[in-house]
Amino acid sequence: MKLYIAEKPSLGKGIAEYLPGSKSKGNGFIQCGSDIAVTWCFGHIFEQEEPDFYTPDDVPKTPKGKKKWRVEDLPIFPVQWKKKAKDDAKAQIKVIRDLLKKASSVVNAGDPDREGQLLVDEVLEELHWKGPTQRIWLAALDEQSVRKALANLKDNQDYQNLRNSAEARARADWLMGMNLTRAFTLRNSGAGVVSVGRVQTPTLALVVARDEKIEHFKPKDYYVPRINTGFWATWELREDFEGVDAEGYLTDRKAADRLAAQAKTEGKAMVKEFTSAEKQQAAPLGFSLAELQKVCSAKLGMSAQNVLDAAQALYEEHKAATYPRTDCRYLPEEQHGDAKQVLYGLAKAGFADLVKAAESSRKSAIWNTGKVTAHHAIIPTGSMQGSMSPMVAKVYEIIVRAYLAQFYPPYVYRAIKALLTCSGDNWKATAKIPVSAGWKAVYGMTEEDGDDAPAQPIPNLKNGQVLTVQDSDVQAKQTTPPPRFTDGSLIEAMSNIHKVVEDEAAKAKLKETSGLGTEATRASIIETLLCRGFLERKGKQVLSTQTGRALVRALPKDLTDPVLTARWEDALSSVSDGRLSLQQFEDAQRKFVARMIDAAKVAAVAVGQANPTTGTRGKGAAGKGKARGTTKAGPPCPACKKPTVTLATKKGSAFFKCEGCQSCWWPDKQDDKKLGTKWEAR
Repeated sequence: MKLYIAEKPSLGKGIAEYLPGSKSKGNGFIQCGSDIAVTWCFGHIFEQEEPDFYTPDDVPKTPKGKKKWRVEDLPIFPVQWKKKAKDDAKAQIKVIRDLLKKASSVVNAGDPDREGQLLVDEVLEELHWKGPTQRIWLAALDEQSVRKALANLKDNQDYQNLRNSAEARARADWLMGMNLTRAFTLRNSGAGVVSVGRVQTPTLALVVARDEKIEHFKPKDYYVPRINTGFWATWELREDFEGVDAEGYLTDRKAADRLAAQAKTEGKAMVKEFTSAEKQQAAPLGFSLAELQKVCSAKLGMSAQNVLDAAQALYEEHKAATYPRTDCRYLPEEQHGDAKQVLYGLAKAGFADLVKAAESSRKSAIWNTGKVTAHHAIIPTGSMQGSMSPMVAKVYEIIVRAYLAQFYPPYVYRAIKALLTCSGDNWKATAKIPVSAGWKAVYGMTEEDGDDAPAQPIPNLKNGQVLTVQDSDVQAKQTTPPPRFTDGSLIEAMSNIHKVVEDEAAKAKLKETSGLGTEATRASIIETLLCRGFLERKGKQVLSTQTGRALVRALPKDLTDPVLTARWEDALSSVSDGRLSLQQFEDAQRKFVARMIDAAKVAAVAVGQANPTTGTRGKGAAGKGKARGTTKAGPPCPACKKPTVTLATKKGSAFFKCEGCQSCWWPDKQDDKKLGTKWEAR
């Protein structure tokens, strides 16, 4: 019997539907004829053992029976890694074990990524399967994709390096999370669990840095002189002009007024350069998960996790879109022949008017086999099963329109530039006039619409032509801080970590290769930081809490620097490619963790309780605890005027601790309910 083991029930049922033979449902599996069966996991059904498994038996225990956290037990480095069955998966593990006894061969039907590869491989390893094993690689669950994948099964051994990279990632996260959370928590005088993670900590640092930059931002006034010759042209800034600062802003109002006055007095402006040319803009490429999360965050206000959930539902439940956890925005050229069939399906799904104007033979830049990674861009399949929730339907529409745009002509516009000279200075005007909507018609733009505000009319001019200066003025403007992060922009920052790196050599390398986390993990990292009280949401914004900021300040730069973690992701890619072994990667992680434990032993840590639900157990270390609240800010410190945080003693009494001078104050007892308007130093 051939046994397919899928990552989850929906995937298993999707495969079974297109296998030969009559179907009969068993307990935790589907029988397909007499010689094929399909079973499934529920995500990971085995997990790494906890640190208690590896620490000495004589470690004192808490009242709950768990071993106490002690500095002398660190670092905890497993000699031999052990996994255990998850409690809620033991019944399904028995189903798989019994089926394996009857199987002559197995097909790994994990999701098409490194985590999906490991998820099924570890089941086979833990249940001691030694027989022949194949791999099915499914990028979509519509009938055509499933049948094609079933006809092209691969040798599972070909994916051993992919499995090793997932194992390397899991071990690295365990080594850092378990060891460093304990190390810094044991040094913490703020009574809270100091949760440290390989990706979550530098992600938190990104948000803290952005928030602090905004809060310390001092707006700067600057001025833009203009002249009107029938259209407005702005002064072209000269860095050597008196009044222009080092950042390239004209900050001297009097100098700006003089420029405008001189131009009006001059009264004439000569055309130095004039260009008017039609240009084309191709449709944007397809969606990677990060790009889809960015767009849905901006247009629909969705969290990154909600977008991933919707895209996963479109892939698994509705069979309406391809695999979502992709970092690629291209499609293989071999799939171009399927376009006509996909468009036909989209016409039946309610997009008939848009499909009617699409040209299925058109080949845009999205079709590029050389740029396709492990998965191609997220696109519709042309199929659909079941009814979608309103939010899933909105995400689906965004995916569909992006695909349809590939089969429309380019957007055509006329780019106009006029460079004038007046009173010894240059003045520039530009305009972008739509000519043909092209693919923008998919998004509702007509030929009369502009991209943003209507462009000012600039007539055809000739070089050397003299124009009359009808008016002049000075626009007073002010610099603005960077925007707060949203789910979408934070995902984008994690994906494009090179943009926040100052070192030019590192920036160039990271632009080529790295991101912070992966398409599959970024949304869950943000949710973890929210659950632990290090981040909070206000509308669309994602902000750092006082606890999150205190944590970033308390940790060594190596743990908060996104560059280091991005480079670890590069190393994991090297494991996937077979250029680096699992053991080499793990050895490097162990050395790093040991160095950070040494740093923790001399660190001064004072982080408020980020996760009040975990007690002394500190579930945050294992990534399972969920915070029900965040540390509140107290009033300014009476001694140094810096921010304070509200903490609690073991008995629950509130007190305040200064984040600057580290002094503590208790509220005056008479004002205890107000949390202290009168203070005593203790």
